[in-house]
Amino acid sequence: MTEKGAPESADNESTAQDSSKNALIKKARTAKRVSWILDELIRVPGTNIRFGLDPILGILPYGGETVATIIGATILGEAGKKGIPFRSLIKMGGNMLLNAVVGVVPFLGDAFSFWFKSNSRNYKMLNTYLESDEGDQEPGGWGPLIVVFGIIGLVLLINILAWFVLFKFLDLGLKALGTA
Repeated sequence: MTEKGAPESADNESTAQDSSKNALIKKARTAKRVSWILDELIRVPGTNIRFGLDPILGILPYGGETVATIIGATILGEAGKKGIPFRSLIKMGGNMLLNAVVGVVPFLGDAFSFWFKSNSRNYKMLNTYLESDEGDQEPGGWGPLIVVFGIIGLVLLINILAWFVLFKFLDLGLKALGTA
């Protein structure tokens, strides 16, 4: 028995849970690095304004957003491995999709990525979960994997559709000029 009359096994169990939770948080370092690189890497001199590679990659028309999403999907993968609830994983995927959908619009999408910082939001959700009492749940099985690949697939589809629309407008413009 301990001083307060609680059995020692309860103290050992609590210590084991704390140790397990600390191990999970340490393992989320990859997610932290990815979110920092994509959303916080560069600081505007003389200010506290930060941005990362996400809005820079978004400058590449109709493909940069896909590359940023694929890199950012590692955060979702980490969250799935850590056992984050499926509902939270879906919210994280929604953040990525919103960023990708708006990212298709030139300049507006880059400004949105600069402001929205979907990867940092997703890392904060993961970190909040890991620090909560529920942060020691079992990993989510196939569900998280399906969500991650589903998000990547949707972003690829959005970019393919954006290319299609771009080529359609170019074709119409050339026909209007009488050169096609």
